[in-house]
Amino acid sequence: MEPIIPSDVQRFILERIDSIGHLECLLLLRGSPDSWWEEERIAERLYISVKDCQPIATGLHTAGLLLREHTEKGHRYRYCPSRGDLREMVDRLAYYYARHVVPISNLVHSKPRSRIQEFSRAFDINKKGD
Repeated sequence: MEPIIPSDVQRFILERIDSIGHLECLLLLRGSPDSWWEEERIAERLYISVKDCQPIATGLHTAGLLLREHTEKGHRYRYCPSRGDLREMVDRLAYYYARHVVPISNLVHSKPRSRIQEFSRAFDINKKGD
């Protein structure tokens, strides 16, 4: 029997999505790829503080999923995966998340979190030339 969420989508979640906030932010900006989003606006739409929004948006930028510009107020972001395969994977993630929110949410929540894992992932992203 095939899993509900394909293994490559599961792997993408485990490697690149650190929280439901990351997932929701990514899908929010994906919904309007031609728009720049100020941190305050993202935070407002996600019902979180700007302080909580900043590491989420920065993490997605570091992962090669968002563009970032410096502004007088801080930063603004736009959906723009650095590679076509990332764009395709986010599209697939959006498809499965819309149909299987609970299994994907459970997968995100099941991720082990450690500073060593985050540190090594940062080097892995940079080595790929994203």
